[in-house]
Amino acid sequence: MEFRLFKNWWLLTLKGLLAIGFGMVLLIKQYPLIKTSLVISFGGIVIASGIMIFSGAFLHKKNNPRWRLWLIEGLIDITLGTFFILETDFAKAFFLIFLALWAFGIGIVQILTSVRMATYMDRWWSMLIAGVFSIGFAVLAFINPFYTRFAMGATIGAACILFGLILVYTSRLLRNIYL
Repeated sequence: MEFRLFKNWWLLTLKGLLAIGFGMVLLIKQYPLIKTSLVISFGGIVIASGIMIFSGAFLHKKNNPRWRLWLIEGLIDITLGTFFILETDFAKAFFLIFLALWAFGIGIVQILTSVRMATYMDRWWSMLIAGVFSIGFAVLAFINPFYTRFAMGATIGAACILFGLILVYTSRLLRNIYL
């Protein structure tokens, strides 16, 4: 009997679409980066993303013994998103540092997940690329090479779009894995 290993692949697609949408808003709207509305919007998107990944971890629990990595990623997202919404003033002051730490943590989880997915799929490297990209973005954000608010917002927007595209591509690959 054949069954789809990742039944809820669409959760990853939705997370990618959220990232693409948020990136487009940053590129089109050109927010001043430290605005309260941006911090709250970012927090809401991160919470939504975390809920999707967290629920996907539990839905895969029966068929996939490696569901814990998704659970960790979901918890990181939910925790950081909640912090951004509840502590907006503090989050505004340290937005870039929190963004870098979040991207670094998610990147590590994605790299570990990709290595474990290598046994299930041929193109496991797509999640590896997303993880490396997240860590690379975290390093850039942490050392703060952006000189203007627009450049920072545009860079974060472009990073979100690229990250979202990688997630959508990976989710489409996961959709076709059967055991």
